[in-house]
Amino acid sequence: MPVAASAATSPFEAFFELSPTPAVLYEPVYDPAGKLVDFAFFRLNAAAQQVLGLPAQPTSTYRTQFPGAASAGFGAQQEQAFVRRTPVEASHDQHPYGLDGAYRVRAERVAEQLLVSFIPLAPEAAPAAADAPAGNEELRAANRQLAAAAAAVELARAEAELQRRQLHHVLEQAPAMICIFDGPAHVFQFVNPPYQALVGERRLLGKPIAEAMPELTGQPIFGLLDQVYQTGETYYAHEMLVQLDHLNEGRPELEQRYYNFIYQARRDVAGAIDGILVFAYDVTGQVRARQQAERARQEVDHLNEELAATNEELQASNEEYLTANTALSRAQQDLQQLNQVLEVLIAERTRQIQEQSNRLERLIREAPAAICMLDGPDLVVELLNAEYQALFPDRQLLGKPILEALPELIDGPGAALLRRVQQTGVTFKGRELLMHFARPGDGALEERYFDFIYQARYDAAGQINGLVVFGFEVTDKVRSRQQAEDLQAELLAATRRQLQERETLYQVFEETPAAICIQRGPEHRYAYANAAYHDFFPGRALLGRPVAEVLPEVVDSGVLALLDHVYQTGETYYGEELPLLIAQPDGSSRWMYFTFTYQAYRENGEIVGISTFAYNVAEQVLARQQREAQQRQLQAVFAQAPVAICVFRGPQYVLDVVNPLMGDMLGHAPAALVGSPFFEALPELTSQGLPELLDHVRETGVPFRAQEQAIHLGRHQPGEVGYFNFVYEPLRDAEEQLIGIVCVATEVTEQVRARQQVQDLNEELAAINEELAATNEELQTSNEELQDSNQLLLRTNADLDNFVYTASHDLKVPITNIEGLVHALQAQLPPTAQALPEVEPLLAMMQQSVERFKRTLAYLSDVAQLQQEDGQAAADVALPQVVQDVRQDLLPLIRETGARLEAELADCPAVRFSPKNLRSVVYNLLSNALKYRHSDRTPLIQVRCRQEGRFTVLEVQDNGLGIPKRRQPELFQLFRRLHSHVEGSGIGLYMVKRMAENAGGRVEVESEPEVGSTFRVYFPR
Repeated sequence: MPVAASAATSPFEAFFELSPTPAVLYEPVYDPAGKLVDFAFFRLNAAAQQVLGLPAQPTSTYRTQFPGAASAGFGAQQEQAFVRRTPVEASHDQHPYGLDGAYRVRAERVAEQLLVSFIPLAPEAAPAAADAPAGNEELRAANRQLAAAAAAVELARAEAELQRRQLHHVLEQAPAMICIFDGPAHVFQFVNPPYQALVGERRLLGKPIAEAMPELTGQPIFGLLDQVYQTGETYYAHEMLVQLDHLNEGRPELEQRYYNFIYQARRDVAGAIDGILVFAYDVTGQVRARQQAERARQEVDHLNEELAATNEELQASNEEYLTANTALSRAQQDLQQLNQVLEVLIAERTRQIQEQSNRLERLIREAPAAICMLDGPDLVVELLNAEYQALFPDRQLLGKPILEALPELIDGPGAALLRRVQQTGVTFKGRELLMHFARPGDGALEERYFDFIYQARYDAAGQINGLVVFGFEVTDKVRSRQQAEDLQAELLAATRRQLQERETLYQVFEETPAAICIQRGPEHRYAYANAAYHDFFPGRALLGRPVAEVLPEVVDSGVLALLDHVYQTGETYYGEELPLLIAQPDGSSRWMYFTFTYQAYRENGEIVGISTFAYNVAEQVLARQQREAQQRQLQAVFAQAPVAICVFRGPQYVLDVVNPLMGDMLGHAPAALVGSPFFEALPELTSQGLPELLDHVRETGVPFRAQEQAIHLGRHQPGEVGYFNFVYEPLRDAEEQLIGIVCVATEVTEQVRARQQVQDLNEELAAINEELAATNEELQTSNEELQDSNQLLLRTNADLDNFVYTASHDLKVPITNIEGLVHALQAQLPPTAQALPEVEPLLAMMQQSVERFKRTLAYLSDVAQLQQEDGQAAADVALPQVVQDVRQDLLPLIRETGARLEAELADCPAVRFSPKNLRSVVYNLLSNALKYRHSDRTPLIQVRCRQEGRFTVLEVQDNGLGIPKRRQPELFQLFRRLHSHVEGSGIGLYMVKRMAENAGGRVEVESEPEVGSTFRVYFPR
């Protein structure tokens, strides 16, 4: 009874099940040493299940299921076909698989399986092709899974590429100087271009800072880094002096630069500190501008002190002058005589005053500060130096009131400050005071900043008679500071934005399904890895360790060579589905397939590491490999299938697949047909209704099956047609859209013509059948008599009554009838008809079947006779004489095989047993020992006899083939034969056992394959 075919889960299964030829797929079975020893059943198609009478997937193996075929040598041929990948064929009339009729068995390796097909040799009408299993839904599901997997891979790749570009842009384009130190040695892991510019072409990446920047020894940098790494506390530096050899000239005097920077601890996923992030800004210009302004203020203060001392001297001189005048006035009358002396003194003092005045004027003119003296209530510019005039190069200042020469002071704070100092005498010191003056040339007001002092000047009477102005223009300094402050604020904001973006990116990295890591240095030490990357390698500590140490299984896979290449050349590498066998924490190994990108990681334009974006695409790869294996298997089955197969695509029915049998059937090479519209390649089919059939299948999606369709092909003669069985089966994609049509066809021209001939013969035989009817009635009477005899036998032996009755009654008479019919048919058919190729094999097969049944009936007769002889009287029989008689009967076979027969029966007593049955027992045991001999050694048969309790034991030992222990219970079953390479009936040992048991004895056997067997028959005394 055939097993119903399950729904096909792939195109291969659909075609496999559609094949009308019985076919079996096996999988190889290997021993622990890796030697091929057997084949396990993988799948039987519906036709094979029906012919062999087996389920779709038996649990046994080839050798256990078909011992006759294996021992007949076809098992070795199958192994040869699988190992050498060379097809083998064998034809069998009496087939070892237990099949009736002649078959050609073909074995051929398909991928990692063995395909065995059973092809009938007789030209008989083929049964209708089995309905193809409904596999469309499974195909659509598979297509949907493929589409989803492809979309997921494409989306993941796009996300990974976007994240890679964002990270690269953020780090490379940041306006601040950024670097990342790795580990307690502070190894440069990342350096952006502004940071690299600090030391020009000097290499930083992969080196500890103490090695890369040795000139920092003695400066506080190393200690600050250690402090942050050990405590985790962020350090903020403001205008810190750092000296580096910026031009890499090795000079002992290092340039002084000032920096604002942040040292922030970096932590791994476990929260442990594993590095330091650095964000720095060069504020040297700002610091130097402030220092320059400070020095200028100090110079102004020094000048102010000197001017103050000069004023004191002038004040003292004025006081002395007034005292002298007063003394002269009081003593004018009495100092007449001293006039000459006084004139001399006055002239001397006047000279000194003039020298002091000249020295003051010279000091004013040569002072680096802007100085002017304003005289009188109108504050007329009485004296000014070049520095003051240079502040207003297009103005005439000397001799003019200051508010006339500089009218802009009126609307600004200058005029009010001048008047206040003029009125109060209180000195005013201005710091970076904003004033507006007309710009030379276009007269537009511009903002200018000044540091200045307004100081009252006194006359001899102590009255304010003018002002002294000391000043510096600090516009550039103020603007530099403002720019520095703006830049610092901008950089601080940028730093904060970069930090936020970095945190955001890291958060994105942690949440993205892509596995991301950053490896630094030539050893490719892990500096960062997100959760998805850690999931690839559970239980492994990655950060801070090189790839070769963390992942030793990738050393021989080429991964390190790829990393080295990217690190050395900067060329991005895109890997597709790289297979890696990764050890798991439980000790097992797991195949993983990676699609990944290796991209050089640069700092300051120099490669310092590699960034990796990876996906585990094992599911897609395994699914695709399975699909490819199925496709290869499908292609192999297409090419090797015993039926013609092709696939049509599109409304023009373009041939997408054409196997060799289809090419032969259509009369064209497959390569010439593939890619061509079907009806353009075979125009003779256009008018035979096939376009309409295909259109109907394409429009409705309903399969079409044809039986013995008459078709005229180009290879046929004019007016000739061939007959074909074929199926048009629709193929659908994941959206249930029809994408093609599969055609599976077999040519049945010979079968149709043979059937037509047989029909003609049947008409001729009809008359013969009528004549045989009377003969059948006579035979029926004989059958009734035989039935009475069978009933008597049933009463004699209850164990065999049904079997003997069936054999004697239900089989013998029909076989006799059939044999008579065959003889009658042969007598009635003319010799020419019997010689026809369609008829002669059929007659031979019928005759052979009759002969086989007759032999079987003869064996049954022996069994029945044994039942009748159970009651024979026992007598004392000399066993040595019986053995000697049997030896004489077997002497030709003994000489042919060169066997040695050794008998130790001298002390053997007489056996109480039926003489005829005893001879039958001895004959069966000795003849079996000769028939089932081992081909590699000379047969040795030892016959012994001994007393054991109440039994006389006959022991026959040989060195033949031996019997596996698990099959020894089958030895004594009726018609059971364990070796099919020699002739036999399968009833000999059954009869030995039955005769011994009927006399109250028993039979035992010990056997070992490749060693031999020992049979012991226990006769009661």
